Amino acid sequence: MKSLSSQEKCPYDRCNGSGLEFTEVNGRQAAIECECREEKLLSKKLEFATIIDEFQGTVISDYKADSNHYEKEKSIMRAKMCKKSAQSYVSRFEEMKRKKKGLYFYSKTPGSGKTMIISAIGNELVQEYKATVKFATAGDLLNAIRSTYGNSDINTHELIDAARKVEVLILDDMGQQSIKSDTNDHLFDILNHRINRDTVTIFSSNCKIEDLPYNFRIRDRITKMAIPIEAPNESVRKNLAQQENDELLRDLLVSKG
Repeated sequence: MKSLSSQEKCPYDRCNGSGLEFTEVNGRQAAIECECREEKLLSKKLEFATIIDEFQGTVISDYKADSNHYEKEKSIMRAKMCKKSAQSYVSRFEEMKRKKKGLYFYSKTPGSGKTMIISAIGNELVQEYKATVKFATAGDLLNAIRSTYGNSDINTHELIDAARKVEVLILDDMGQQSIKSDTNDHLFDILNHRINRDTVTIFSSNCKIEDLPYNFRIRDRITKMAIPIEAPNESVRKNLAQQENDELLRDLLVSKG
């Protein structure tokens, strides 16, 4: 994911990557904040939020929607819809950002490809638009916020503010974390702020928006800010593992020993 360090080139070609732009003011050299500085600070505060190793570099074309990955015709149809929606979203990203619209992929079956497709979208937004993208499970984000309680290195407000402002926030596994007393407050704070900025949020979940275990204010915000797309209710992970095991078993049975 895009994360600017002081050694990296400024994506706007305005500073040396330090986040400070030097110019003359009344005959004297002065330093002003470059546009990349806030992105650098956001990345620092959300540095835990990166795409998992399995899907680093994954692109939408890697997401397969065929009978080698899904057994049911309905699953193949839904997988094709997910793939087409993802491709169209990336190609129309600037328009979607102006409309403050993200995507919400859902199906009740784990391993159906939801994490892969949202990771691929994030990777392509970085590649094609140099977007600042952060990826985390909803549970990891909430746990990171809780870890700031009483922490002198970074305060709770700073981390929440970073999640509010990042250009593209991808939240995986919505509704799977334990619901604690602060869960609704933190999620509402982040989403309510993002809905009023030029940012987008992309979600995945094992349930429909209306079935999320959050309060109605959060569900209403997600309904407003993301287009729901039903993913296959079939585990591609399980199917591929079964195919691999079947092939290995055949090899074992025909091998000479």
